[in-house]
Amino acid sequence: MDILPNLLHIVVLSISFCLVFLIFRQKSTHSKLPPGKKGWPIIGETLEFGTAGQRGTPEMFIKERMRKYSQDLFQTSLFGENLAVLCGASGNKFLFSNEKKNVTAWWPRSIQKVVFESEESYDNNDSTKLRSLVVEFLKPEALQHFIPIMDSMAKEHLETDWCPHKQVKILSLSLKYTFALACRLFMSITDPNHVTTFSDPFYLVKAGTVSVPINIPGTAYNCALKGGKVIRQEILALIKERKQELAENKGTVAHDLLTHTLLASDENGRALDEMAIAGNILGLLIASHDTTSSAITSVLKYLAEFPHVYNLVLQGTSSKHAIYNCYG
Repeated sequence: MDILPNLLHIVVLSISFCLVFLIFRQKSTHSKLPPGKKGWPIIGETLEFGTAGQRGTPEMFIKERMRKYSQDLFQTSLFGENLAVLCGASGNKFLFSNEKKNVTAWWPRSIQKVVFESEESYDNNDSTKLRSLVVEFLKPEALQHFIPIMDSMAKEHLETDWCPHKQVKILSLSLKYTFALACRLFMSITDPNHVTTFSDPFYLVKAGTVSVPINIPGTAYNCALKGGKVIRQEILALIKERKQELAENKGTVAHDLLTHTLLASDENGRALDEMAIAGNILGLLIASHDTTSSAITSVLKYLAEFPHVYNLVLQGTSSKHAIYNCYG
């Protein structure tokens, strides 16, 4: 399983999206900025970051700057934004415990245009409300309903994409499974062809959001903008259909994240903006994709490397699952 270089690449890129970076702007010549450099005009150090990923050592971009400038934080410029990167446990604690106090969650402008089409269509209040709805959606009582779905989809995935083969590439198959699962849980999409309608432009979005943000026909970023538009249009079509089902009070309305957001309202009692819902669901598809897939891949990698642990895990299960039937 030659997966470690690609896995590290995905993990680091996922962290770069999921961690909250601090954007800083020099208000005067006396502003105190973290140590480091911003690289070339416009593109900053994006090329160095991408090159490290292509070499299979993306973590070296961070480690080299920590060693050269500071173990705690440094400045750089990526994807068209000036950034301060906070490192280590203390940096993470500061970020995640100071939301709306000293820091504010935000999207880099280049990524914001891919996910929300434009800066104007991004409403931070709606996005904050939607994040809280996701937390409600994933409460333990809700997860009890989703676990059987995840279990059945995993078994089906193993029987279809794993069992017919003697050797498989875990990471690519994990990515396929997690994307289909996200489409099911977020929007109740079960038709494989409909999933493909989302997955084809989605991979353009993924590739373009970590590229130099130059919007010229043929560039990865230009393709990401087009892919984001296709996905938002698909989600907006689902929203229109779901609203009609809710208006007709059909008892078969899916209890997924999309329905959950359409039934919610802000503190003023108004419904959430449809474009904001579409953009945030696209954002969730991005955020949930690599992180979950890399975790699955890591677990299977280490189970393969430590057979005694695999045997203990297998003994701890109450029934023989598809993975045991295929490879046990």
